[in-house]
Amino acid sequence: MDQASELPYDERPANRNLSHMRGDYGWPFVGKTWDIFRDPHTLFDEHYEKYGPISRISITGSKCVLLLHPDYAQRVLLDREKNFSTKMGWQTVMADFFQGGLVMRDYDEHRVHRGIMQSSFKPPAMRAYATKIQAIVGKTVQRWAAQDRISFYDEVKRLLLDIAFEVFCWVDDSESQVPKISRAFTDMMEGALGVVRIDAPGFLYHRGLEGRRYLKRFFMELIDKKRASDDEDVFAHFCKEKTEDGEYYSHEDIADHMVFLMLAAHDTTTSAATMAAYYLCNDRPLQSALADEVQHWPRDLDFETIFHSMNGLIGVFYETVRMHPPVPLLLRRTIRDCEIGGIRVPADTMICVPGTYIHRLKKWWRDPATFDPTRFSEEVSEHRKHNFMWIPFGGGAHKCIGMHFARMLFLLTFRELLEKYQIEFAQEGYFPAKLQHFPFTRPLDNLPLRLVAR
Repeated sequence: MDQASELPYDERPANRNLSHMRGDYGWPFVGKTWDIFRDPHTLFDEHYEKYGPISRISITGSKCVLLLHPDYAQRVLLDREKNFSTKMGWQTVMADFFQGGLVMRDYDEHRVHRGIMQSSFKPPAMRAYATKIQAIVGKTVQRWAAQDRISFYDEVKRLLLDIAFEVFCWVDDSESQVPKISRAFTDMMEGALGVVRIDAPGFLYHRGLEGRRYLKRFFMELIDKKRASDDEDVFAHFCKEKTEDGEYYSHEDIADHMVFLMLAAHDTTTSAATMAAYYLCNDRPLQSALADEVQHWPRDLDFETIFHSMNGLIGVFYETVRMHPPVPLLLRRTIRDCEIGGIRVPADTMICVPGTYIHRLKKWWRDPATFDPTRFSEEVSEHRKHNFMWIPFGGGAHKCIGMHFARMLFLLTFRELLEKYQIEFAQEGYFPAKLQHFPFTRPLDNLPLRLVAR
């Protein structure tokens, strides 16, 4: 037994020997990183056609096992064996940016820290959020309509960051700080994908780390004030939460959770809203049908409408995150040797489950490249053929804690938009536009739109 194998799993180096598997690493050092940035679907389709649902690949500096089947996604994401570490899956890519967040914690530690956050997404809290969100969305959409054109991605990002501050982290002067905070989040996510990982001026990676450091300082400097306040936002709740020993959680833990939560609360949903608008602008009849539907909704949406009933807007949301999931790749790392699909996977091996491709497998989806929200209707329910053929929010213990919040944000925003306005591309012949796929999908020009009163 070598010395490394005796170390705890989170201190061992990654296994890089996958020569017994079929596959193609690509170019030295960068592997197929450029291919995945340029066109992930084509890359994964080529691997599927050449090597089947299991193959080896090299992306973002890691040699990993590529799993392209819902059965394998279920095995890894449910992780009944406790053998697929989320923490180590994201270690190489995100450790410097999300250290201390839920995605960087495993098993019992993850369960405890998820419990701290869980109460913030229970029905009583969500009802209070809905009231605040509707007021902010109403004012913002009115402002958008007064302009000749808007950059939809930038405007939605600002809207959702405003909402995140109102709901999760109320501070008196947040208005003046939002632009810098928004820029820091953008830098952080882009820096996490930097291939040259040098923390020095001039490098994307350094700019991302500077964004992360700024955000962490911002939250840490507010903790004592929040702890002494009567505020009832999520940040205040975190600051006042105590461990089983009756001690407050550390400033580090609280700030780490807030950076992760605020990012998840606005950046991922910004992408979904932008891509939904992109498809809706290309389908006027669908827009009109949705407008007719939402005009019959009560102003105060009940939870049956928001979470449990199926309607046209929810179908649009589900179809958008099918085609462009908020997290395109779900990463894990094995703790012990195992076997997947009859192929040996050594301990400490990186695993990649690309939901972005599983969501378009021709065997499971009808016309998978076509935007068709009706596939999620009660009559069709195409996504129910397999529990893990639609995994935009992951699965198992690490399933996205804020998925219902994201759905609520989407529903309230587009109800306000479509009820009063038709959204149109700002220029003729815009569709199809060139898209950026990582870290979140969006048109390269951030989707210029105009709102026309109905």
